[in-house]
Amino acid sequence: MNILLTNDDGCDAPGLEAAFRALSGLGRVHVVAPAHEHSGCSHTLTLRRNIAVHRRSHAEFGTVFAVDGTPADCVRLALAELVTEPISLVISGINRGANAGVDHYYSGTVAAAREGAFFGIRSMAISQAVRRELEINWKETGRVARFVLDLLLNEPLPGPGFWSVNLPAPLPSEPAPSIHRVPIAVEAIPNAFTRHERDGGDLVEFGYGASYWDRPVSEPTDFSVLRDGGIAVSAVPLFVPFSGREAPH
Repeated sequence: MNILLTNDDGCDAPGLEAAFRALSGLGRVHVVAPAHEHSGCSHTLTLRRNIAVHRRSHAEFGTVFAVDGTPADCVRLALAELVTEPISLVISGINRGANAGVDHYYSGTVAAAREGAFFGIRSMAISQAVRRELEINWKETGRVARFVLDLLLNEPLPGPGFWSVNLPAPLPSEPAPSIHRVPIAVEAIPNAFTRHERDGGDLVEFGYGASYWDRPVSEPTDFSVLRDGGIAVSAVPLFVPFSGREAPH
C-alpha cells in the first residue's frame, strides 16, 4: 500500500514523525508536507503563483517533499506530480491541537484529508488535543493513533467522506482504549479578542483570547467526548444534503 502523509504543522513537526512511525508496516509512506506551518488555513489553494517544492533527505523518512503551499496543495501535488505510484491512503497529521466541532472548517489538517477524499481515496485526519499543563508524549500518541487506524482501515465509511480522529489529553492509559463514534459539534468557537490601541487609538491590534475548552456544546459530539477524555471518531461527509426550507426559485 502506498500512503501519503501530510499535515498543516509543517514538515519538521513532531506529530509528522509520530505519524510516520505509527504507519510502520502498513506500506510505503510518501511524505509531502508544507515547508512551514499552515494551521487554520482551511481548504486554501495556491492558484496565483508557482508553488516551490524542495526535495529533502531525511534520516527516517527518506525523501521528503517540503511544499511552499497549503496542506490541500500538498495532496494535489502529490497525486498529480510528486508520487508516481497510486495512493490508496491519505493520512493528515498528527496535528498538534484538537480539530473538533467547527474546527473542521478552519483546519488545514482536516482539509488535506478532505482533498484526498475528493479523489476517492480513503483519508483520515488525526489530531492530538493539547492542554497547557500537559506535555505531549508523541510516542504514545502514535501508538494510540495506530490502534484507531487499524480499526478504521477494516471499516467502510457510511458514504462519501473521510474519518476525523481526535485524541484526548491526557491519553487513555489502557492498551486497547474504547473509541466513541460521534457526530461533529456545531456550536461556534468562542469569539473573544484582546484589544491593544496604539498611536492614540488610530491603530488597533486584536489578539485572539478565548479558551478552546470553554464553549457550549451538545452531547454526545466529538467535542464533548474529547473534553471528557475520550477518543472521538467522526465520519465526515463530503457533501451534506440540504435539509431546511426549499430554496427559492
